Amino acid sequence: ANGGEIHEQCQTAEGMDEACIFERLDSEDALKDAFGAAPVQYRVQASFLKSLLPPLERDVTLVTQGSMERLPRLREQALQWHGTLSVAIYLRPHEQASPEYDEVLVTIHELHAGIESLGKCRLIISLVYGLDPATTPIEFDTLYPINALRNIALLQATTPLVMVIDIDFVPSRHFWQYLTDNSRYAALITSAHESLHVWALVSLELHEGYLPLPETQEEVARGLTNASVVVAEAYLNPAAHMPVGIQEWLLKNEIYGPIEASEAFEPFVLGSREKLPLYDERFRGYGWDKTTHAAQLRKEGFSYYMLPFHFVVARYHQPTPTAVRMFGDGEEQGDTLLRMRMEWLYNQFLAELEGRTYNLPQISKY
Repeated sequence: ANGGEIHEQCQTAEGMDEACIFERLDSEDALKDAFGAAPVQYRVQASFLKSLLPPLERDVTLVTQGSMERLPRLREQALQWHGTLSVAIYLRPHEQASPEYDEVLVTIHELHAGIESLGKCRLIISLVYGLDPATTPIEFDTLYPINALRNIALLQATTPLVMVIDIDFVPSRHFWQYLTDNSRYAALITSAHESLHVWALVSLELHEGYLPLPETQEEVARGLTNASVVVAEAYLNPAAHMPVGIQEWLLKNEIYGPIEASEAFEPFVLGSREKLPLYDERFRGYGWDKTTHAAQLRKEGFSYYMLPFHFVVARYHQPTPTAVRMFGDGEEQGDTLLRMRMEWLYNQFLAELEGRTYNLPQISKY
């Protein structure tokens, strides 16, 4: 039985009947039939809008992705980043038909023109068109394609170093200037390219909506003291970012490491554009999207280091609809079948990674 059939057969008024699910998934073949996934070929307009500003001698590309309602966050990122920023914007099916599509394009063009007029951030915008659930046989293929979006944005970068973050996160003040300092920039490129160093980013959340985002390490220290600032996902998934060791980081004034990386550690990273693997596109929706990338980094001999002073920070927001669907929200039970599927895909990825030869990550051809 495929995932859709199992969902119909095992759905009850109280939620999914787990005993019913396990009864139908009683062999590896049944699991593969129900949970197997492949990269999806999306319609893509790569580098739909490019910057006409002159290229910089030393530059680091900030790589991100998001949907239309997150464009204000993209603007915040661009105002803080004085180098190249490559973003893949996801258009949902209802945003792809006129008149809404025309409004979408006007909004994107206005944002790009506004950033371009400031003469600092070199903004590259790619568009990715989501699949219509009404005409897509596999519902899983219609979920938010987070890793495909990351890859499309990454593939537009041409700088030696790239920094991959989510669209809600804003870099600290002068982060780009710190990275592109003449001697430091050369050393980072050498370490990233020859020694496979990646730099785990200190990622934070501001939990007091009326306060401005912290821009300096001193402001972070004050926020940690009064609990208005916490490490990202500290409550939902603490192992994802906690290993950066925030208290140790506050005391450092030089690059340091390597740091220990557990299986659950999945930080945003700065690294070599040429050496970093892409992200496995079977992971859509919420969960395990960065964890698989981190697993491949460990397998291929990358080491995590830390940068002093600088960080990325987001305003706390309610869990996304996909996250609520996965884990529930106190009022609604999470989607057991989807969670089982993601866990199976993750274990499948790890098994493939341990093979003598592996072809990972799985990606589409753009």
